[in-house]
Amino acid sequence: METDVQNNNGNETIAKLLSLIQIIFVMASLLFGGIIVLGNMAYTIQGWMGVSLEVPAFVSEWILQSLIILVLSFFLIRANQGVMERVSDAFGTSFYLYVFLTVVYATLGTIGLIFMILIVFQLLLIFIPGVRYYWFEEFVEDTKPRIKETRFTLHLIRKSPLVVVGILLISFMVMVAITAPWTTTYAGTTMVFDDVRLPPGSSSNDIKQNYEYLFEDTTLNPDIMPDYYYQQLTITQKYLETVEIPKLFIGVSELETGVDVVSVNITFRIYSLNVTDYEDMTVSQRQSYLYANASVVDESLLQYIELPDETGGYVWELQFTASQKTNAWSVNTRVVISYFSIFPVHIWGTDSYGGDIYSRIIWGAQEDLKIALSVVMVALSFGAIIGAASGYYGGKLDELVMRITDIFFAFPGLVLAMAIVMAIGVRSLETISIALMITWWPTYARLVRGQVLSEREKLYIEAARSSGASDSRILFSHILPNTIQPVIVQATMDIGSVLLVAAGLAFIGFGPPVGTAEWGMMIARGQNYILSAPWMTLYPGLAILVTALSFNLVGDGIRDILDPKLRRR
Repeated sequence: METDVQNNNGNETIAKLLSLIQIIFVMASLLFGGIIVLGNMAYTIQGWMGVSLEVPAFVSEWILQSLIILVLSFFLIRANQGVMERVSDAFGTSFYLYVFLTVVYATLGTIGLIFMILIVFQLLLIFIPGVRYYWFEEFVEDTKPRIKETRFTLHLIRKSPLVVVGILLISFMVMVAITAPWTTTYAGTTMVFDDVRLPPGSSSNDIKQNYEYLFEDTTLNPDIMPDYYYQQLTITQKYLETVEIPKLFIGVSELETGVDVVSVNITFRIYSLNVTDYEDMTVSQRQSYLYANASVVDESLLQYIELPDETGGYVWELQFTASQKTNAWSVNTRVVISYFSIFPVHIWGTDSYGGDIYSRIIWGAQEDLKIALSVVMVALSFGAIIGAASGYYGGKLDELVMRITDIFFAFPGLVLAMAIVMAIGVRSLETISIALMITWWPTYARLVRGQVLSEREKLYIEAARSSGASDSRILFSHILPNTIQPVIVQATMDIGSVLLVAAGLAFIGFGPPVGTAEWGMMIARGQNYILSAPWMTLYPGLAILVTALSFNLVGDGIRDILDPKLRRR
C-alpha cells in the first residue's frame, strides 16, 4: 500500500514538472511569435510613414510561421489545463500539437532547432512511465486502427514500383544536397572568370590562390604568455603545384601597451630546420640555419616572405622583446601561408561567368529543396489549422475564411507570387519562399475544411462530444488524423509544383541576386547560349525535371494507394 502511494506521488511530481515546463515553453513560443508579428507590423508601418527602422532579417521572413506558432500555442495552453487536471485526452492532444510545432520549427533554422530540442525534452517527459500512467493506454487503443492502416499502407508502397523509384530518387537528391560541401570541387558562388562557357570536361584556364592559417590569435598577451612562439612549417607538393612560389604572410598589428610607454621589438624568423632539431639547438646555433627574417620596432609587422620552391621542413619563430613589463599588452597576430593550385576540371562545363555547372547544381539542390519543403510544410500547417477551425466551427468564421480563400484563388498563383515579391521589394530565396507560402495555404485550407465537414457529423465524433472531450481534443486527436490522407497526397504533389514555380520566378528575374546557386537562375543565365553552350541549360533543367518527377511519382502512387476504392483490391 505504501509503495502504491509513493508511486502515485512520484507520478504526480513528474506530471507537475511536465505541466510547468509546458507552460514555460508555451510562454516562450508566444513571446517568439509575438515578437515576429509585432516586428512585421512595425516594419510595415514605418514603411508607410517613410521612417527608417532596423529590424532583424528573420522578422520579415517568418511571418506565416509565427502565426502558426501563436495558434498552436493557444491550443497548447488549453491542453495544458487538462494536463494539470490529469485528463488523459489532454496528454494525447499535447503530443499531436508538439508534432505540428516540430514541423513548423524545422523551417526556422538555428532558432527553430533550439525550440525543437525543448519539444523533444517534453516528449521524453510525456513518455516517462510516471506520465504514461495517465494517458498512454487510452492513446494506444485510439491509435491501434491507424497503426494497422499505416502498416498496410507501407506494405502497398513497397509493392508499387513507381513509388519506390520516386522515393529512391528523392533520397538521392536529398543526399546530394546534404553532401554538397564534400562532393563539390567548387563553392556554389565561385566564379573563375577566365573559364567562361567551357564545355564539359575542360581544364581550367586559371590558377587558384589559397590561404592556410598556421597561427591566429586576436587576444595575444605577451605579458602572460611566453615571449616567443614557434611552429613547424612543412612545404609539401600541395604548395608547389604551380610555378608560382608560395609565400608566408606575417601580420602583427593593433599592438597596444596601455598607458605605459613601452618600446616593443617584433622579430619574425624562418629556419631551415625541423622542429626537433630547432628545440635541441641554442639560439646561436640556429643562426647558421636562418632562411629569412623580418623585424620592426614600435610598429606593425605586415610582410610577405617567399618560401623555398622545394619540399622540406622548416620552423617559423615569432619573438617579442619589450623594454619593460606592462599589464596591458595586446596584439593581433596571424601567420598565413599563401600558395597557388590548379583549378579542378569542370566536369559539366561552366556558365557565362565561369561558374562550375556541376558544383552549382549540387549546391542549388540545397536551396531549391529547402524552398520546396519549407513552403509546403508551412502552407500545410497554416492551411490545415485554418481549414480545420473553419470546417469544425462553421458560421461566420467559415464564411470569412472561404471568402479570403476566394480572393486568393481569383488570381493565378504565379502572378500573385510575383506581386508579393514585388511588394516585399527584396530579391532573395527567402522572399520567394514567403510569396509561395502566402500563395499556397488556401489550397490546404479548402481541402482540410471539406474533409472536416464530412467528418464532424460522424458517430465517433458525436461519441467524443458526449464523453466530454474538448474541441481541441476532437480536432487534433480525432478529426485531423482521419483527414490526413488526402493532405499527404496533395503535399507530396505540391513539393514538385513549388519547385517548378520557384524556378520559374527565378527564371523571369524575381529570384535571388546574381551568383546564388539556384536552378531556375542557372537556366535563365544559359538561355542566350542554348545553341553555343547547351550544357548551361541542359543540366539544371534535368535536375529540376528529375526532382519534380520523383515527387510527382510518389504523390501519384500514394494517391492510388490511399484511394478506398482501389486500396483493398
